[in-house]
Amino acid sequence: MADQTTTKPADLIYEDTGALAPLVYFDIVGAYGTMNGAVEVELATRILVPKPDGTTEVKFISSGRIRCSQNAAINLRNGLDAALKMLEQPQANTVAVAGSKLN
Repeated sequence: MADQTTTKPADLIYEDTGALAPLVYFDIVGAYGTMNGAVEVELATRILVPKPDGTTEVKFISSGRIRCSQNAAINLRNGLDAALKMLEQPQANTVAVAGSKLN
């Protein structure tokens, strides 16, 4: 059996605040840029606005703003990349459900 080396996790202090942290949902990145070394990202959410004639108009409204350092932006990108890779992995439960029979 080969020796497995374990790496020490980074010294990260994380305090779970439960439901106190805001949840930000967005559909698009409306704009991005930098100012004085900080990364700026504007998040936008798609909304449907009913009109008097019965039609609907599609609009985008600001749903959040991200302001962070370069290092924090890299950590965010790495986290998003890791989450997207998880979506690419086939789910074991999907195959089992697709192959099962109904009564």
